[in-house]
Amino acid sequence: MKTPKQLNHRSSASSSLLAALLLLPFAQAEVRLPNVFTSHMVLQCDRPIPVWGWAQPDEAVSVQLGSEIRQTRANPKGEWRVDLPAHKPGGPHVLTVTGSNTIRLDDVLVGEVWLCSGQSNMEWPVRLADNAFLETTTAHFPLVRHFKVATQLAHDAPADSVQGSWTVCTADSVQHFTAVGFFFARELHRDLGVPIGLLNISCGGTPIESWLSPSMLAATPHA
Repeated sequence: MKTPKQLNHRSSASSSLLAALLLLPFAQAEVRLPNVFTSHMVLQCDRPIPVWGWAQPDEAVSVQLGSEIRQTRANPKGEWRVDLPAHKPGGPHVLTVTGSNTIRLDDVLVGEVWLCSGQSNMEWPVRLADNAFLETTTAHFPLVRHFKVATQLAHDAPADSVQGSWTVCTADSVQHFTAVGFFFARELHRDLGVPIGLLNISCGGTPIESWLSPSMLAATPHA
């Protein structure tokens, strides 16, 4: 037979679990952004800037970049998106997203953003390039930024987000940049004088089928 002490302990544990479950939806309802939106990122210049994420269904969301503010509400699935007006190259700016909580991203630049995709030739890092010591020790380009997407599989549908973060080009960080992308970005930055962002989604040894959706594969006749 359970003693009063045991019963009180069980009741206390049950109450704690119930409280945690009741609080769980509120914790999940905080405004969130996909991981491609981080401090030090580069946004594409001269085009409308989409910003999107998740929140509580029907929650009011405000997005501010510099002096520009856009507001919206999350749809029944908790998804939201705003389109900020096109910006000229420059920065740094602060991007703020506000709902039930506030997300602040610092050192945000606007410039040229390029997608670096492919296999091992694009994945090859600067630290393994010819003259790597000279190339890395002279790589002081704070307006060049790099985002390396971690390899992950999305079997049934495109992933909502990816793993990674934006990195400022320094002698240490550039060692992990895509070499082809970095040398291209360095020359473009020197020529244009604007911030350059590299989205590195390369993955060595992957066949083309890995990059196609199931529906596209199903619609493609095989030889």
